Amino acid sequence: MNNKFNNGFKTVAVLMQMVFLIIVIVVFSLMVNLFGRNRLSFRDIGNNYSFFHSYYYVEEISEEIKDLMMYLQMERRVEEKVMTEPQNTKYKMYKVKFEGGLSNLYYWFLQENKVYTNMKDISNKEEAVRQAKKLGNYLCYDDALLDLKGNLKYLDQLSQMDVIRLFQAGGTGCLIIGIDTSLSKADAIANAAVIYDTYVPWIGVSIFVAIVAFLSFLLTMIYITLATGRSDKDDSIHLHRIDYLPTELLFAAAVIFMTGLILFCAKLGDKEWGISSSLILTGTLVFLSDAVLLTLYMSFVRKIKADLFTKCSLVSYVIRIYKKSMKEQAMEKRGIIRIVVCMAMELFFLWKSFFRQSVWAVFGLLALFVYSSVTFMEHTVFRKKILDGIREISHGKLEYKLDLKEYKGDYKELAEEINGIGEGLLKAVEENVKSERLKTELVTNVSHDIKTPLTSIINYISLIKMEGCWNENVENYVEILDKKSQRLKQLTEDLVEVSQITSGNIILDMQPINMVELIFQTGGEFNEIFEDVGLTVVTRLPKEPVMILADGSRVWRVVQNLYNNVAKYAMKDTRVFVELKVENGIGEFSIKDICAQSIHKPAQDLSERFVRGDESRGTEGNGLGLSIARNLTNLMGGTFEIKIDGDLFIVSITFPVINP
Repeated sequence: MNNKFNNGFKTVAVLMQMVFLIIVIVVFSLMVNLFGRNRLSFRDIGNNYSFFHSYYYVEEISEEIKDLMMYLQMERRVEEKVMTEPQNTKYKMYKVKFEGGLSNLYYWFLQENKVYTNMKDISNKEEAVRQAKKLGNYLCYDDALLDLKGNLKYLDQLSQMDVIRLFQAGGTGCLIIGIDTSLSKADAIANAAVIYDTYVPWIGVSIFVAIVAFLSFLLTMIYITLATGRSDKDDSIHLHRIDYLPTELLFAAAVIFMTGLILFCAKLGDKEWGISSSLILTGTLVFLSDAVLLTLYMSFVRKIKADLFTKCSLVSYVIRIYKKSMKEQAMEKRGIIRIVVCMAMELFFLWKSFFRQSVWAVFGLLALFVYSSVTFMEHTVFRKKILDGIREISHGKLEYKLDLKEYKGDYKELAEEINGIGEGLLKAVEENVKSERLKTELVTNVSHDIKTPLTSIINYISLIKMEGCWNENVENYVEILDKKSQRLKQLTEDLVEVSQITSGNIILDMQPINMVELIFQTGGEFNEIFEDVGLTVVTRLPKEPVMILADGSRVWRVVQNLYNNVAKYAMKDTRVFVELKVENGIGEFSIKDICAQSIHKPAQDLSERFVRGDESRGTEGNGLGLSIARNLTNLMGGTFEIKIDGDLFIVSITFPVINP
């Protein structure tokens, strides 16, 4: 039982998603109304300025100035008597607007010693400028200087072209405009101020609320999708009566409803609606539409959960009847019957469609196409699942099994054979793993058995050396025995370590390690060894610490093995480059040297056990150092890579860098 799927939670979720959706659509509708009707400017979103300091105010003034320019141009045409009747009507409207005391915009226009103005008792430019400044905002354009000045905010947003058109080529004059910021007249500017002061303070809040509501809507829809059909009483899917209706019928209902809703909204859009009435109508339509569409959506979800989406459909019903009638027939006969029936139906529908102009025949062709497509898709799905199963097995998941219940006919038999192949490969791999384990255990046991007498030999050699021998030959023999016994001891220890690593019998103590400090310490230990063989080390390390997560003793062993490899196989009197760098959060340690002898083996083979680049095997190496270094690096989550460029031998290890 799961209390989070009880009816109370589901009812609250449905109501909340309706509320959230209404908020989102209403805010969106408000934005469309305001910006679509040029009531606001996008640049004023989030603006805390007053109306007279907004882009919207500048845009509104710009429109008023364009009307004024049109009016002044018409004023001159009236004097010249070149006005047409439609232009004369428009001129009268402008004259009432600017001369009838209905506008908060005042002007004083001088051209060729003739003045046009709606400012009373103003006789010269200086008085006009003073009067315009008293009004609040003003603009002054001097045609002689081609300069537009004023105290209007965002003055640079206004275009001078409309003003320039007023003046004839080579003419002189000026235009002074004043805007009454007290908005004593109920004109377009005052109306814009009311709209701005009413809506702009809420625009930012509304957008934020809409975003939160949209995210909440998504979360509630996710919950509704998970909860619909579920109950707090059991884990089964509970269906409603509507869910048993054919899927095609529900789809048709959804399409019809959406079509009707779009047509209804288009019809409403032809009418002029106020902002308030538009928002109320939008909220009502969203509520009704959400109720219908959410009901259909939840029905589809329950059908999918109960595996009835395709089964509870007219097409599926027809297919089931057809399959039932064909079930008893032989495979070859079924194939022939299907081909003959499909071809006959296709020819019949084509004849009815093209020669009889029958509409239902077109739907018959469509149904036949759907059947062929479904059959093709079914076989495609079978092939894809079988291919996915083969890929899983080829990637090493030999225990993977194809579910035979998902296949039919020949595909079921093919799935059975693939499962048999997987079982056979699994048995072979298990036997191989068992054999490898026995080999590892043999190496470990033999190494331990060798180690015990070897320890005694080393101890006795030490005792002989302590006794002292005056015979020079005996001393040489003892020295050789000491070196060979130490080499044999190192070999047995390496064999034990390799067997532990390959068998996974190793415990890592992962801690933050400073690679810079570790490399400094290891390099210090090998300085004398490198000097004896004439190697010069060039070290490039960062000044700051480079921290990685690794086992300190193991990563030290890795670096030590790389230094040992250089000491054994590098050409004498050459340089060795040791570098540590960090790129994209990855620390890479690399060591480069020139090989004393040519290497004829592939780079990837050199990190295998008992593989040595020295084919003559004249050096003291045993072919296990790089193998141990690679396996330890991989176990600690790093990467190990060997590159060979001619005689240049490069080994690099990488680890993710962590914060110190």
